[in-house]
Amino acid sequence: MSSPVRREIDAPPYRVIVAARPEYRAGSLSEIEGYVARSTITRLDGSPVYESYLQYQIFEGEIFIDLESATRDGEQQARDAINTGFPH
Repeated sequence: MSSPVRREIDAPPYRVIVAARPEYRAGSLSEIEGYVARSTITRLDGSPVYESYLQYQIFEGEIFIDLESATRDGEQQARDAINTGFPH
């Protein structure tokens, strides 16, 4: 089994943490269908990111054929959330 890939990106005053992992085909423990990523946004100084929340979570997006594309998507979703003020 492949292990998740974690990437931390500083985008002051925020830190974006992207965790990408393989998505397995239904009913298979070894056949990878693609990769998905989840992002977490924190502040570099430890203060709340949004309202009183210390973290802002962006859940897994679509499935990508390769790990790098999934990671880029996770980062882009986080940057979009930062740029739009963390919508619900």
